Amino acid sequence: QKKVARIRHETQIHILNLLITSLELKTPNLALYLLGYEVKKPVSSTNLQDPGVLGCPRSCLHAILSLLQRGTEKRSGPVLTQQAPHLAELCYQVIYQLCACPDTSGPTMRYLRTSQDFLFSHLQHLPFILPSNQIAALSQMSWLMKTAAIELRVTSLNRQRSHTQRLVSLLLDDQPHTQHTADGESGMEEETRSVSGFLHFDTVSKVRRKLLSVLDAIDFSQDMPELLQLDFFERTQIEQVISNCEHVNEQGHTVCNVKLLHRVLVAEVNALQGMAAIGQRPLLMEEVNSILQQVVDRNRVRRSLSAKRHALQSWRSLVETLLTACPADLIPADDRQLIIRDLLLDLHDKVLSEDAAGELMPIVAGAVFTLTAHLSQSVLSEQQQGVGLEASSGFASIANSALHLILRKLLDFILCTGGGYQRLRAHLYGSLLYYLQIAQKPEEPDTLQTAGKAMWERLTAPEDGFSKLQRENLAIIESYGKSLMEVVCRDACDGHEISRMLALAVLDRILSIDRQNQWLVYVCNSGYLRSLVESLRQDDAALQSLLTPQPPLLKPLYIYESKMALLTRVAKTGQGAVELLRCGLVAQLMECQVFDMVPDSDAHRVMRDPSGFIPSPMDRYRQILLPTLRLFQVILTSTTMNHQQGAAQVLQWLIVHADTIQALLRCHELSMGALQELSLLTGIISKTALPGVLEMGGEVNSAALMEFQGHINRFQRLCLSLLSCLVGSERERLLKQAEISAPGDSAERREEMEVAMQQVCANIMEYCQTLLLQSSTQAQFSICLFSPSGSEPAGRDGGRADLSSTLPSMAYSRAPSLGLVLYLLKNSAADFFRFHQSHRQSLSKLQSLDQLPPEELKELCQGLVSGPGGVEKISSVQRSLLAKRRLVQLINNRAKLLALCSYVIETCLFVLWRHLEYYLLHCTPTDPKDSLLPGASLYRSRLTDDSFGGLQASGSRGLNLSRVSQQDLDLLKSDMVAGFGEALQRKLLEVEGLYSQVRSRYTFIQALVRRIRGLLRQPKS
Repeated sequence: QKKVARIRHETQIHILNLLITSLELKTPNLALYLLGYEVKKPVSSTNLQDPGVLGCPRSCLHAILSLLQRGTEKRSGPVLTQQAPHLAELCYQVIYQLCACPDTSGPTMRYLRTSQDFLFSHLQHLPFILPSNQIAALSQMSWLMKTAAIELRVTSLNRQRSHTQRLVSLLLDDQPHTQHTADGESGMEEETRSVSGFLHFDTVSKVRRKLLSVLDAIDFSQDMPELLQLDFFERTQIEQVISNCEHVNEQGHTVCNVKLLHRVLVAEVNALQGMAAIGQRPLLMEEVNSILQQVVDRNRVRRSLSAKRHALQSWRSLVETLLTACPADLIPADDRQLIIRDLLLDLHDKVLSEDAAGELMPIVAGAVFTLTAHLSQSVLSEQQQGVGLEASSGFASIANSALHLILRKLLDFILCTGGGYQRLRAHLYGSLLYYLQIAQKPEEPDTLQTAGKAMWERLTAPEDGFSKLQRENLAIIESYGKSLMEVVCRDACDGHEISRMLALAVLDRILSIDRQNQWLVYVCNSGYLRSLVESLRQDDAALQSLLTPQPPLLKPLYIYESKMALLTRVAKTGQGAVELLRCGLVAQLMECQVFDMVPDSDAHRVMRDPSGFIPSPMDRYRQILLPTLRLFQVILTSTTMNHQQGAAQVLQWLIVHADTIQALLRCHELSMGALQELSLLTGIISKTALPGVLEMGGEVNSAALMEFQGHINRFQRLCLSLLSCLVGSERERLLKQAEISAPGDSAERREEMEVAMQQVCANIMEYCQTLLLQSSTQAQFSICLFSPSGSEPAGRDGGRADLSSTLPSMAYSRAPSLGLVLYLLKNSAADFFRFHQSHRQSLSKLQSLDQLPPEELKELCQGLVSGPGGVEKISSVQRSLLAKRRLVQLINNRAKLLALCSYVIETCLFVLWRHLEYYLLHCTPTDPKDSLLPGASLYRSRLTDDSFGGLQASGSRGLNLSRVSQQDLDLLKSDMVAGFGEALQRKLLEVEGLYSQVRSRYTFIQALVRRIRGLLRQPKS
């Protein structure tokens, strides 16, 4: 009887192995025929039924299901899993293969769901515990969980909500399940409310969540066999023989063939010659047996570890499917956070136990990454909906104490990986970044009112939830001291590419919240900062290779961007900026030749990647140049005490790459990228290309000084000539052109371009103001940057075709006229009111977001949702969140533009006043006959000395700018009187009333307007 049962059992196993092998072949195949699928028609058209229904014969599939279903209705669970573990494992594998194969998936899952309720009836008995055969139990659970993940994904896609809900509740509920069977009515209501409770340790009326029980069943510890103790054989040779006998078995485990090894070792013993060998033969055979026993133990350990990895991987894919693929509203936000908290804490507890196997760590790290990402997303969306901020439990539905516990365990995990496991740490750094994002304050709308608050009011305001959590996070991070700093910094300097980028991002994030600068001091003192700075020079060759039409991998670009982001963060503190200068940052960047390799934008248009994924050579060049310019700008802003030292070094960089910089400043095709370049370049030039900076650059001989001065003069000229491209109708033309070239992203693109254009104008006017102030505090000794002509640029009503053709000659032959400054002033005032009205409208829309009509909401979301019909597909809650984000974006964009406009207005007025004061009060007009008068030569040197020194050298001045006649001055005055009329003055005073009162130097505009008015009313002398 027993013999027959054994033969039957072995036959069943062979048949299942045949089915598994056959299912991997192309369709139609033997397995599909035996399992009852269509072989003559498409497999997906099969309609599976119970045996006998609609003439359906009993197939192998029915046999497998009846074997598995036995006992599922009892508490003890499926009988087969206990009585024939390996057979049950193979049955579950066949079912998984049928569900995973695209052809058989539809019919199989439909049949299992409708006539068998297969998955629910089996999942409710998880975890399977088999002390005698742990490996088989783990494999059974693995196949079952993988099948459940597919079922959840499919039912979610097909919107079979009740099926999904039932499985989700089964896997995640922490309430006892008795009520569902007792009466079906209360089922649904209970299920929606089931996953609740704040305290992790409150287990009074709770049961363990099914997913956590399954995790408990996976034992992370693994007994390893002891090392071989050999007296006769050479260990290295034996290890070599063992590895030669290894093969992959049917389950996919790499194991050693014990029989083959036995044959090899016995043959080796038999080959020994001599009396001594014969005497020692028993001892030799004993050692052979101990080697074989060791190999059997190794095989067991490998099989066990492989089964645990498989089970953990299946568990992870089930968890990820639950959180990602199932409809978000099936698990309310607060419950979702508590579930993720439980999963994270349990996972960490298991992986951090002393005897946890290292082989399981990578899978756990991947799961931790996904869970932390979902936790961050859930908390942030809860914040956006305005729930939970005032919750008594702390920051969100999840208590602060739980968040702190998660952070501690995450940091412990990073530290326990030690020197190895770099790829694994990449996941953990990603998790840490997601975690730290939770305490990041979302962007708030700039209502222009905040500056009106008294400083005391702002200082004594209570700490908000974000700041509190951020402060507590930092305290926990700092409690780990130098051991954590060492690991992160080491990975940031010489880790594997991805972990290096993520370590750099983690450093960046921590430095941004570390008010005490402990991390900054460590990075500076331990030499890691110097190492990073010096690596920039080594990146040069790799970056140059990126500018070829068909680049190799873009990895060097991403690592470079991460480095520059970190260095920019370091430079945001005065201490960090000084340290960067001390490490020779600018000198390293001076030696990089990649900055001089500007690609030809037209030639590479043909080379553009059609998918748009790989940026064009010009875009790649900008991705290299812009971070450097941003870094310089931050250094110049931060080094207030050592400003001259920083400015001198940056100016040297500009001069070393002068040809490139001048080519960029001459750019005629002002795309978004070109405008970003210009806004950064003009900002840097306005702070560095100043008289007196050169002397700070150390010992410079007079010839070099002359050359440097020539470069500076060219920078000044090119900056001033840019003004005429960016005012009035010329600006509108550029914006229209951008809209035509990229119609998809026109609204946001246009806003960014407007900001960049205003920024360039603000930088250039700031530059003019600085040059005037530095030359002299009094107008009569000041240099002149603009010629005494009050006429505004031609063609401002119609097109400006004539301007672009005259631009180059105008840029070199003469100074721009003072009329241009007046034109810019008028434009800025008009822009100010346009932006102010737009700001007010957006603010009122934000305040009454609930009352906005659906059409307007859709319009607001349009820019933030990609893809056809994207706005239609998202829920109304998502739509209003996106609309809110878009309005905040608009409001802050307008606030930025208002700040720039008001600054341009103030500087234009100052520049106008200084020039008019000189021209109308101190300038002595000259006619050819009396050119010996001191005033003439004074004006001539004035206009050429510091600002346009290069012009005089080229011989004649072309437009006779060095001679100002009385007629010129009279014309200037009459033009200015006409241009600077009552209407403009009223507008300017209104700007001050609306904006400058709370934002800027109050009454500054008023005082300047009064002075200019006074100058223009002066009687003729």
